[in-house]
Amino acid sequence: MTSQAEVLRKLLSALAESGAEYMIVGSFAASVHGFTRATHDVDIVLSIPPESVSDLARALGGDFFMDEKSARSAIARKDMFNVIHLDAGVKVDFWPLEDDEFRRTQFSRRIKVAFDGVDAFVASAGDTVLSKLLRHHEAPSDRHLSDVRGILAAGADDLDWSYLDSWAERLGLTDLLREMSESL
Repeated sequence: MTSQAEVLRKLLSALAESGAEYMIVGSFAASVHGFTRATHDVDIVLSIPPESVSDLARALGGDFFMDEKSARSAIARKDMFNVIHLDAGVKVDFWPLEDDEFRRTQFSRRIKVAFDGVDAFVASAGDTVLSKLLRHHEAPSDRHLSDVRGILAAGADDLDWSYLDSWAERLGLTDLLREMSESL
């Protein structure tokens, strides 16, 4: 069976070949910055025009299932679509880059890291904290808060707290960020 690292390598190669810009987010990003948590899917913010979806489908080849028509339609609607690695069963959720100031700022601050021997663009630690708090605010989940605690515990001294405080205020997350940072 294909390992998760191999799936990630194939996926990132296909993204590069298609010319798509991306940023890994969610629990994978949280694992890079905090504590590893088992997950069977990968969440990726994607910047790709609908007319380039064919290039992505071609680059993914026979390793992944992708409904090209549905993906193109989802991108045009700014909606999520997914692909599935056929051998490993790993699901990849692609989220089109939203056109708001926070998401554009987050995307511009993505960082390149080595993850399981693969270079990948990942949301920064601070942006992952903010996104996890935002997701928790929208749909409460202990997993999001656990990911935030892991990131804060692993690198609280290295975080840009003025950036975090500024965006937390703008996103209505100040109390939640304060509560999480005080719980360490």
